[in-house]
Formats: sequence, structure tokens, C-alpha cells
Amino acid sequence: MKTQLLISTNNSLLEVDHIFICVEDAPKVEFFEQAGLIFASSPVQQVERGTASQILFFENFYLEFIWVEDEVAAEIYAVRTNIDFLGRSHWQQTQISPFGIALHQQSGTTSSLQEDEFRRSQPEKTELLLSFSSDNLVTQTEPLCFLIPDAIALPTLLKNFSNFQKQFVSHPLGLRKITGIEATVTHTYPLTQPLALLVENGVVQVEQGISPCLQLTFDNYMHRSILDGRAIGIPLILKF
Repeated sequence: MKTQLLISTNNSLLEVDHIFICVEDAPKVEFFEQAGLIFASSPVQQVERGTASQILFFENFYLEFIWVEDEVAAEIYAVRTNIDFLGRSHWQQTQISPFGIALHQQSGTTSSLQEDEFRRSQPEKTELLLSFSSDNLVTQTEPLCFLIPDAIALPTLLKNFSNFQKQFVSHPLGLRKITGIEATVTHTYPLTQPLALLVENGVVQVEQGISPCLQLTFDNYMHRSILDGRAIGIPLILKF
């Protein structure tokens, strides 16, 4: 299947691939499983950056929860890449945004949202093959915005593994496709260019508040239901 283009009305070159949330500890999977969401697997360790993660897949993106298991490795990684997973996981103390928005390129389209505008300057690529815009990378109070190669993007994964959707994408709760992203930030405007471009093109809405929060809307809020992750300390609201 082809990932739905969230900004199709503007014929944009970029579409959302996945979103991450940094948390202090491994998420309480039973909270989500009892609600009817199925995690893809047991936690996956990323040894070099000192983190582990668990993933919820949907039809047009996936949601990744990241936490730090090795603080020394995470600090070394932060020095080398400016990606501070430790600071982001302790967002309540650091006021650093715990969120990241990954995008991949939509082939065969044209748009005013140009890739060279999105990443005016690139630091050296990490072992994760992520390309970052330098101004957004250092402005840690807003969600991290980054691009990933098609080779590791969700559409490629869905295409190469035919049973993947049946196993991991169909949730008893019924959530299918993300149709809205709203992020609360604690810093003042203006936004950096990458995030501002995503706002301009309708990929994400940004509001200012006293605490970071990510609100994801599925299927145009068809069931008028809400699952609030703040009940277990995760700044996440799912509307479906």
C-alpha cells in the first residue's frame, strides 16, 4: 500500500513516515494493549545511542516510544550528533521537546515545500542515515524534524514484507490512518524553518503551552473517542 499523503491538497514533496516520543522509562504496554493497540514486537535496543524503543504501526505511519537504557552512551551520542535523547526523555525537567517528526520523500510530485529549503545545511549523517536541518537540530524546545531515505521508509517496509500489515497494522481498537498532528511547544515563536514549513503545508499544527503534548487524530475523529497517555506519564493524546 502507499502511505497516505497528509498534505496532498498542496501536492507536497514530503509525507510523514513516523513520529517518536521520548519517555523516561519503557512505556506500560498493558495500558495500550488493554485499549486495543498492538505493539510490533518486544523492545528493540539501539546500542550505539544508548536507547531502546517500542513501536505501534498504523496504515500510513508508525509511532515510536524511545527511552534511554545507557546514559553514558546516550551522552556520547548527544555530543557527537546534537541529538539529546537523554534530555528529551527528561522533558519535564529540561523543557526539551520529547517529540520527533520523520518524513520521507514522495516521489513523482512537485511542491513549494522543497527539500533543499527544508534542509538548508546538513551536519554529517549519523549511522541511522538521518539528515537534519541545523537550525531545527539546535532548537531543542520544538519537535525534531528530519528526513529519512526511501530505503528505510515505511512504504518500503510495507512493500517488502507482505504479511506486515496483517500482523502489526490491524488494531482491535480500530485506528487505521493518521489524519492530524498537533504539537504543543513551550518556547516562543518564531519556529525554525523546517517546522514552520510543515505548519505552512498543513502537516502539523503547533500551539504554545506550559507543557509539551502531542495530539494525534486518526480517521478524522470518526468514533469521537480519546485515549490519553498522560494517565501514565506520556504526553500523548490519541483521538479516533
